[in-house]
Amino acid sequence: HGHRDGRKRTRMMDTAAPNEVSLDKLLEPLEEQSLRQLLDTLLAQNPLLAAQVRQLVPKPTVNSACSQLVRLERRLQAAFPYNKSGPATDDYTYHRVRPALEELRDTIVMYLDHFTHYGLASDCGAAYKSHAQEQPPNALSHPAEWFDLLTQATDVAMRMPKWDRSDNNEIRRETLRQLADGWLRAIMATSRWTEEGHIVGRGMLSQWAQQLDHFYANAGEPALLHPAVQAFQRSFGQHCARGSSMVPLETTT
Repeated sequence: HGHRDGRKRTRMMDTAAPNEVSLDKLLEPLEEQSLRQLLDTLLAQNPLLAAQVRQLVPKPTVNSACSQLVRLERRLQAAFPYNKSGPATDDYTYHRVRPALEELRDTIVMYLDHFTHYGLASDCGAAYKSHAQEQPPNALSHPAEWFDLLTQATDVAMRMPKWDRSDNNEIRRETLRQLADGWLRAIMATSRWTEEGHIVGRGMLSQWAQQLDHFYANAGEPALLHPAVQAFQRSFGQHCARGSSMVPLETTT
C-alpha cells in the first residue's frame, strides 16, 4: 500500500500532460554542467530550497575538498590564453585568469576554515563538555587529516603562477599566508594533543617535517613559513629523522 502511495506521489509531483515526455526522461540525458545550471537556477528562484539541498548533499571530506582544488587548478590553467612559448606572465594574461585565480584562493581559504575552525576533536572537547554540548561535527579526529589538507592545498598554492608585476602576486602571497597560519595552528594543536597523551608516530612527524621543509625551501615566501618551521622544531624537532634541512632554530638573545 505504501509503495503504491509513493508512486502516486511521484506522479503528482510530475505535472506532465498525457502526451508529454516524463520529467525523469527529460533529466536523464543532461550532462553534469547542464544539471548544475538547472539546480543553480532553481535555487536562485527558490532560496528556501537551499537548506534542503544542503541537507541532501554529501558532506565534504578532506579528500573531496582536495580533488575540487585540483579541478579548480585545471580550470585556472585552461583560462590562460594560448601562447606558443608557454603561459605568459604579463598584465594582460593576469587579468584574463584573475577570476579563476581568485576562485582557487577563496576555495582554499573556505576549506581551510571549514575543516580546521574547531581544531582537533579532543583539543576542543573540554570546552564543549563544560557546556554539556556535543563536539562540533567538523572537528578533526586526528592531526593527519589536518596535515593532509595543508600539504595538498599548499602544493596547489605553490603552483599558482608568478607574475612579472609584483602586485599581481598578491593573490598567491595571500593564499600562502593563510596556509602558513594553518600550518602554525596545526602544529600548536598537535603539540597540545600529544601532551594530552595521544600518540603520533615518528614516521608521520618526519613526513610532516619534510613536507614543511619542502614548502619553506620552494614556495618563494620563506618569511611566511618561518614561524611554522620554528614551532615544529620546538615541539617535535627531537622526534624527527635526521637529514631534514630545516633551518636551525635561531638562538634568542
